[in-house]
Amino acid sequence: MKPVSKLALAALAITSLVGNAQSAQALTSCTYQGIQLFGEVTVVPANADLTVEIVGSGGDLKVHWVNRHANTCGEWRRVGLGADFTVQIVPSGGDIKIQEVPGSPGLL
Repeated sequence: MKPVSKLALAALAITSLVGNAQSAQALTSCTYQGIQLFGEVTVVPANADLTVEIVGSGGDLKVHWVNRHANTCGEWRRVGLGADFTVQIVPSGGDIKIQEVPGSPGLL
């Protein structure tokens, strides 16, 4: 087995920091890579704007599914067409982790 170079370790550390910085951005501004985390959403099986992992607690965002106009951070309204963004639900490794809640959506 080849020893890991300092450069490779540095690259790994930077990659980790960039991922954490993006999570921090989502936590502070209710956006992820320019996507506002509220509004009309279509759940798709692949090629989504955003992949989400559903967790029981913790995570990045509390999501409340609504049947009206969604205009508050974490309020999502499921639609078939005309979505503001699409999401793919994944078992792990999503762009963000969401906790589905019956009320009080927003950043965790």
